Amino acid sequence: MKFIPNEIYQKFILRIKSVESLLKKEKSIVVAVSGGPDSMFLLLLLYNFSIKNKLKLIPVYINHKVRTQKEIEKDIQTIKLFCKDKNLELIVKEISAEKKDEETLRELRYKKLFEVAKKFSTKLIATAHTLDDVVETFFLNLLRGTGIKGLCSIPAIREEKFQNSTFYIIRPIIDISKNELLDVLKQQKIKYTIDRTNKEILYKRNLFRNKISPLLFKINTNYKSNILKTIELLQQTYNFIDEIILEKAYSVIKTKKDEVRIDLKKFLMYNNFIKRELLHRVLSDVAIRHKLRFKQGYKATIEKILSFINNLKEKELFVNKNLNLIKVRNTLKLKINK
Repeated sequence: MKFIPNEIYQKFILRIKSVESLLKKEKSIVVAVSGGPDSMFLLLLLYNFSIKNKLKLIPVYINHKVRTQKEIEKDIQTIKLFCKDKNLELIVKEISAEKKDEETLRELRYKKLFEVAKKFSTKLIATAHTLDDVVETFFLNLLRGTGIKGLCSIPAIREEKFQNSTFYIIRPIIDISKNELLDVLKQQKIKYTIDRTNKEILYKRNLFRNKISPLLFKINTNYKSNILKTIELLQQTYNFIDEIILEKAYSVIKTKKDEVRIDLKKFLMYNNFIKRELLHRVLSDVAIRHKLRFKQGYKATIEKILSFINNLKEKELFVNKNLNLIKVRNTLKLKINK
């Protein structure tokens, strides 16, 4: 691969091979592009791969409406310049949100990407998460006091359901560092834009990126790769635990349309770790199916439910206006109120 070091390109190829069967079946892939260096690098690698493998690329730019029109137009023109040279057609979509927080914008962004993928009859969506993103997420989740799942950081591939369809979000450059991709873009003279907010240290991620990461690099220049290896071990551990939890869930949890029942006799026999994991699974499922949110967060809500279960005098618990719990003999009923 001209101007792309073989070591870097092979990292990309190894991740692509993990979805090789899907690529052969789908023949096309939606690529989330922001105009920044990460996404332009992803588009470059996927373009080179697509030529040899007859893969159709569908670049998509999502306008979040949180930056100036001038900045947005610069992003779009930068991507269009690349696309014109490679004979690709850029799709531009807009999202509007009352709340401009990261989580809300993320949900709306993926919804648009799913809609585009569905329109073009593909199940594959590629995003430009890098090694730096994985490491940052790991440390931020660690500081939040997250569990094993949170420490698994960003998965290389994730399955998502949307409007009765299954989509696969892949991260082909998740093993490649920011510095590596910047060197390639410089060598290839690929233009990209810089989001001015990335330099601000008002946000936790940017604070880690600009202040803490350089200090860790001084301690160990390979710390990012070492963290990635740890994350992969944690992912294997979590997958093993998840299989056990799933097996327990089948014997303890019964789900109906607007109600979930938990067999308290069996539930109370498990250790606290399994109890918490089972409740997390129940709450996550309820939240997704009924579009609910837990303002206190899952961790606090789970502890509240466990305290309720262990209190023999309490018979009913109102978690929020949409969810209340009732003890009936040896059964815990979770009732969803719409």
